[in-house]
Amino acid sequence: MKKNFIVRQITEADYTTVYDLIKTAFETAEHRDGDEQDYAVGLRNGENYIPQLDLVAEQDGKIIGHIMLTKTYVTKPDSSRYDTLLVAPLSVLLEYRSVGAGSALMKEGLRIALTMGYDSAFLIGDPNYYQRFGYKLTHLYGINHESLPAEYVMVKELVLEALNGITGLIKM
Repeated sequence: MKKNFIVRQITEADYTTVYDLIKTAFETAEHRDGDEQDYAVGLRNGENYIPQLDLVAEQDGKIIGHIMLTKTYVTKPDSSRYDTLLVAPLSVLLEYRSVGAGSALMKEGLRIALTMGYDSAFLIGDPNYYQRFGYKLTHLYGINHESLPAEYVMVKELVLEALNGITGLIKM
């Protein structure tokens, strides 16, 4: 399969296609809720949405993948907040996996996030996949989620030592 695709910002005309893509992509996921596509719509319609960080991978006019990064925060023990990003979801159609579309989406999303001044990004996902991008388990930093399994809650520092001194609960 050829690997020539582009990564670009989503347009309103893409919303239905991306909704279906997320639904289809997660049908083959080992861990899924079944409502990932609705979760993405909720994030897009929420106050933490960042249009520049809602991206698609396109090949020959067909959308083959999607990633969205939205604002979130860690509540620190003193009740102050550390602002960060949530990556949710990253989706690639099954027949286009292993051609680099997911990697390209992740790298471009994180590159844009860094230029926008963000210094970390959190996600819920398979450590075996996301470690390749430098994601680490959040509990290693003293950051947890109140109900999600610790083995799937991960973070990547976009800026070296961005999480020094940051502990608390991540909002996802």
